[in-house]
Amino acid sequence: MKYIKETGMKVQASIMDEQVRVTGKKIDDLQQVIAEVKNKPVELPLQYVNFRS
Repeated sequence: MKYIKETGMKVQASIMDEQVRVTGKKIDDLQQVIAEVKNKPVELPLQYVNFRS
């Protein structure tokens, strides 16, 4: 979550149980966050799920 906030993008990150939920107005911003996190070496298994309402 800290890394997402450090990117300076206009998205909000919050922790819900064992998930980090990222919300934003533009889907392009959310896709860019996914790309940024995929490029960062993380030692945890990650899954990415897109929700659209």
